[in-house]
Amino acid sequence: MATNPIVLILGAGPRIGVSVAEKFATNGYNVAVASRSGTGTKAANGFLSLKADFTNPDSIPALFDTVKTEFHNSPSVVVYNAAGLTMPPDKDSVLSVPAETVALDLNLNTISPYVAAQQAVAGWNTLPKETKKSFIYTGNILNTSIVPVPMMLDLGMGKSASAFWIGLADALYATKGFR
Repeated sequence: MATNPIVLILGAGPRIGVSVAEKFATNGYNVAVASRSGTGTKAANGFLSLKADFTNPDSIPALFDTVKTEFHNSPSVVVYNAAGLTMPPDKDSVLSVPAETVALDLNLNTISPYVAAQQAVAGWNTLPKETKKSFIYTGNILNTSIVPVPMMLDLGMGKSASAFWIGLADALYATKGFR
């Protein structure tokens, strides 16, 4: 019995996240969305809405478990769309952002998507070989260009670090059909 593929969108805000979810739904996917405002229930549009705190990487596996329980399978597509940045207390000093805040933003921008990728790969190993599998990390130019604006500190650090591990994983998992 064929089942609909599943997409899990982590960081499903009112703009990009919702638009991506709607596009996958029109292509026949079961959709799970995770955000700070998640409800833990299915929304009127049929999307499973999950509450998430992406500054806490330990919370990520439970999201995947809930999706597997609800849809009886692992997501074949995972979209990581969450991101965060902190305004420096001194708007002219990039180094005025407290280290604790930088660490939380690195969790959100780098460590949580890393854990999500680990969970995705574990789930993909349970899916049929012919199933297309993709991990999508939304980004911006900050992994390739330095924008000389102090508020870009932790967002740029996170995007740069994530670009590296994603590129490495892509190169090493491509032979398995994981993208």
